[in-house]
Amino acid sequence: MKEYKAWEQEKKLIPVMIKKYCQGKHRQKDLCPECQELLDYALFRLEKCPFKVDKKFCSFCKIHCYKPDMQVKIKEVMKYAGPRMLFSHPVFAIKHVGQMLSYKRKLKKEGKKHA
Repeated sequence: MKEYKAWEQEKKLIPVMIKKYCQGKHRQKDLCPECQELLDYALFRLEKCPFKVDKKFCSFCKIHCYKPDMQVKIKEVMKYAGPRMLFSHPVFAIKHVGQMLSYKRKLKKEGKKHA
């Protein structure tokens, strides 16, 4: 059976993070046009993701499918909203930090093998 759990979770959480960012930075109750454009783009990119099956977080991906300007914007959103997710989605936030640390350890080990 194909596993789309992380992909489905990301589809649900990206809108939450962008809304949190827009409310905090742009002081908008609903999404401003710039944030709505980013949300539409992010969901479009997720829909076209070639790694939907057994997908991890986009930040773990070896390819970058976002246009450079959108990549800058989504990183800004993640940097702002990520720490604030601890209060609204604590399980996701803690799980994400754990996965990120595990991934970085794996990269470090691979780097030592190639050195």
